[in-house]
Amino acid sequence: MSAEVLKRFSNQKSKYFEIKDGEEVPVMFLRAEEVANKFKGGNGTLIRYHLEENGSKKMWDRGSRSLAEQMSEIKDGTAIIIKRVGKEQDTKYFVKEINI
Repeated sequence: MSAEVLKRFSNQKSKYFEIKDGEEVPVMFLRAEEVANKFKGGNGTLIRYHLEENGSKKMWDRGSRSLAEQMSEIKDGTAIIIKRVGKEQDTKYFVKEINI
């Protein structure tokens, strides 16, 4: 029984959006909300971006104020490209609207 549960869990696609250094990923921006920061004993709040990537709804929790500023210009339901440059604390994100 455990093997079935573990196999099913390992085959599930993550509901979290991921982007690697140098990648540009097209997504649909659905909406944003504030959530408590639960990462690594964090405090304060993060912004949870709700995105759709290749037909799958994903969540993306970020604390970047510059990303939030860029995203404040994007309307819910807009197709965008997110580009990531850098790693860990030196990461910057760039957002651009696209037509699909």
